[in-house]
Formats: sequence, structure tokens, C-alpha cells
Amino acid sequence: MTTPVLDKLTDVQTSVVDAIATVKEPVTSGVSTVVEFIVDRLPNIPAVPYAEQIPTPKELIDNQYKFAKSIIDTNKDIALAVAKAAAPITDAVLDRKPVARKAPVKKTA
Repeated sequence: MTTPVLDKLTDVQTSVVDAIATVKEPVTSGVSTVVEFIVDRLPNIPAVPYAEQIPTPKELIDNQYKFAKSIIDTNKDIALAVAKAAAPITDAVLDRKPVARKAPVKKTA
């Protein structure tokens, strides 16, 4: 069920995500410019000692994304469980009728 408040919240969230997404191109372009500048002046960039033991930036990002996603999924699970436990009060306060579950139809032989 959607409500005017939820619609407005969703609109604001979409605007925030869109605003954040607008920085992708200028940031990527700026980093590329700096990297080109450095590579042109230092053609023989030395490797870091023990480089094989250091994760790449992509590996770090993928790892951190996986971790953040698991935290978000766990938080959602907890929040939904708490919301379900609080439903008798929130349904009354919000004047909602509890969702009645249909009993399974028993087949007779």
C-alpha cells in the first residue's frame, strides 16, 4: 500500500540518489586526468613491495559492498521482525485492519 507520505519519501530518496549519481562523470574524468598527468611524467612507476598480497581497489570495493549488503539485509530482517511484533499496536494506531490469513482448504476424500 502506498501513502502520500511514502510517495514523498520515495521522491526525496530518488532525488538524493540522482544527485549522488551526477558526480560519477566529473570524478571519473578528474581521476583520469590526474592519472594521465602522472603516467606521462613517471613512465616507470615502481611496484609496491609485496604487491601480490595487497588487494586491488576493485577487490576491496567488491568486498566492502558484499559486507555492507549483508549488514543492510540483516538490519532489514531485524526491522521487519520488530515491525511484525509491534503490529498489534501500530495497526490500531494507524487504524489498519490486521491482514487475515485464509485457512487452507481441506480436501475431503
